[in-house]
Amino acid sequence: MYIYELEKEEQVTLTVHLPDKKVLEWKCQITDVSQKGKCIIVPALKLENKILDFGTNIRYEAEIVYVQEDKPLVFKNCTLQLIKIKDQRVHAIICKSIGIKLNRRAYFRIPIDEYCYVNYGAATVDALLLDMSASGFAFVVGHYDGNDMEFVQVSYHDSVMNTDVKVMGRVVRRIDQEDGRTFFGCYMIPRPDIVKYINTRQGKMAKPRE
Repeated sequence: MYIYELEKEEQVTLTVHLPDKKVLEWKCQITDVSQKGKCIIVPALKLENKILDFGTNIRYEAEIVYVQEDKPLVFKNCTLQLIKIKDQRVHAIICKSIGIKLNRRAYFRIPIDEYCYVNYGAATVDALLLDMSASGFAFVVGHYDGNDMEFVQVSYHDSVMNTDVKVMGRVVRRIDQEDGRTFFGCYMIPRPDIVKYINTRQGKMAKPRE
């Protein structure tokens, strides 16, 4: 499958690796597809409410992950172009390569929805852990003081598994939401036991409750 064979309104995950080792990630909905341009169109990509322009002077590596029937496809070596369509700024994501199948464990996210503690530096804040995969996790903070949050440790009790869990990662995305909360997307610092934990938890959630 080529990227332009995806359909409108499909959900994809875009990951961008920058030279300073910063990783950005967005969950996007496809708004249009162009076979001629070998691309998909998504809403303008933003960081801290500012639209990004990946011009020719910026070096980056970008990939799209699309999950179909629990089977992830990755489109590597994507090019991002900020364009205008009907006076609206959007991003075109161009990829000439065929999507390749991925190890599902690394990219499939499971919902967590557990309250947690987030440690960063000498500070600790209460948060809600939204979801997790072997490569990343996301949480929201109700009252964020605005201090720099880069490397974090998240601690919580998993009510499904009845176990205490700690994960560590690097913040790659922050969004101030309209309801006053702040969303954080994080790159997971890899650990084999987390992959096992995610797979086991997913299996428990898939079983019907008695």
